Amino acid sequence: MINYYLIEDGRLRQQQAQDLVEIPPGVIWIDLLHPTREEERFVEQKLEMEIPTREEMVEIEESSRFYESGGSLFMTASLVSGISQQSPSIAEVTFVLSKRWLVTVRYAELSAFRTFTGKSVRQPELHRSSDMIFASLIEGVVDRIADVLEMLQQQQNSLSTAIFSEKPEDKTDLQKVVKHLGRHNALQAKLNESLLSISRQISFVRQAGEGWLGEPARGWLKTSERDVRSLGEYQAKMSDESSFLLEATLGLINIEQNSIIKVFSIAAVLFLPPTLVGTVYGMNFRHMPELEWYYGYPLALGLMVGSAALSHAWFKFKGWL
Repeated sequence: MINYYLIEDGRLRQQQAQDLVEIPPGVIWIDLLHPTREEERFVEQKLEMEIPTREEMVEIEESSRFYESGGSLFMTASLVSGISQQSPSIAEVTFVLSKRWLVTVRYAELSAFRTFTGKSVRQPELHRSSDMIFASLIEGVVDRIADVLEMLQQQQNSLSTAIFSEKPEDKTDLQKVVKHLGRHNALQAKLNESLLSISRQISFVRQAGEGWLGEPARGWLKTSERDVRSLGEYQAKMSDESSFLLEATLGLINIEQNSIIKVFSIAAVLFLPPTLVGTVYGMNFRHMPELEWYYGYPLALGLMVGSAALSHAWFKFKGWL
């Protein structure tokens, strides 16, 4: 699918492509969402540029992700998608930026792109050139990451309270906590990867677009770069907290398991003397004098109870119980 964004009456207007004949006049941003090969060829032919294929977008070499060709800057960023659907994943998004237009190629729905239209309506004066649209999209991505980090921090605080609470009614399932923290760590790793990718992208476009990048866009990108740096530090702190909570949770689980094993071990030792007495008098040898005793049975029971009580008293004296 191809979405065109063009300037009409001083505002940015979205228009979905109905055919593959001509690009409407005045277009400054072309957004390709899940494009077919025919749509890619059409844009390549009209703009006289070569758009990276989906296979080329996932390459990890720096030279394959950030380069300049024909006066346009080609940048592929790794952005997090699927957070709202509880299935976060890394999506590769290619930005092709020139002085005349911006082209984006993506194969995932992203929150920053969904909210862009409303943002451009509220601030039409800031979305009238390709570089300003690019800077606005980057800011939207950074804002989304900040929102997700704030959400994760709130959830992490709640987990911390549940883990270390001494109130019986606040007792939580520690195995579920481990799963929550595992998902948090996985998402934080994806967010960190996205922040690193955006940081490289901003640094590249500010250097490569030195001659034609507008001063307002440059200032906007500089602000986003500072935000990315601060979010990276914030995410690193959260990652340390998450690792501590995970280690603490595993330690508490280990303590609970040790307590259970301790109970079984003490129970086994307490019943060891009665078992010994019962085993001796259960042998039924012919010449065992106690078999003929009138009070032999209650005496054996008494020995069993007494030996268990004596062991229990000894454990209490030693402070093992």
